[in-house]
Amino acid sequence: MMSNPIFGKDKILKFRQLSKAADKEADKLALQIEHTISYDSNIDSQQTKDGAINYSGGLTTTIEITAVSTRDAINDMLRNSVINQEILEVWEIDIGAEPMDGKYPAKYGRGLLSSWEDPANVEDASQFSTTFNVDGILQDGFVELTEEEKSEIQYTFQDTNKLGETGPEESK
Repeated sequence: MMSNPIFGKDKILKFRQLSKAADKEADKLALQIEHTISYDSNIDSQQTKDGAINYSGGLTTTIEITAVSTRDAINDMLRNSVINQEILEVWEIDIGAEPMDGKYPAKYGRGLLSSWEDPANVEDASQFSTTFNVDGILQDGFVELTEEEKSEIQYTFQDTNKLGETGPEESK
């Protein structure tokens, strides 16, 4: 059986301030260009009379993010979280995977954004880049997406009638 490739476009990021977890849902980062999750293990070695031995100095996990800048609440929240050093929650959701019981596979973490760069190039849309430093290790699990969130990610086929007459058609 041939394995199906994983496409980066099928992995989205959602964020939320940890301090607002009790009364606010996470927001999807709009117009994301790319993100990279990096696991960096600091391996130290010690020379012994029997040869070198290696041991772990700990694992560092970061998420490098690039997106088109927008004038919305999520961009403001991310930028301000760098300035105010607020702990954020992050989810990487794989919408290309087959849902299980209506939920998509995801990775979850908490941490801080350590930087914010927002250059303004005359020829391109303004893009920001940032680095999310994860506390501990990303945790695997499953999350549910609302129908509204799914439609924001990719619109579905629509009939030529007024939406009120027939409603949106599901694409397969």
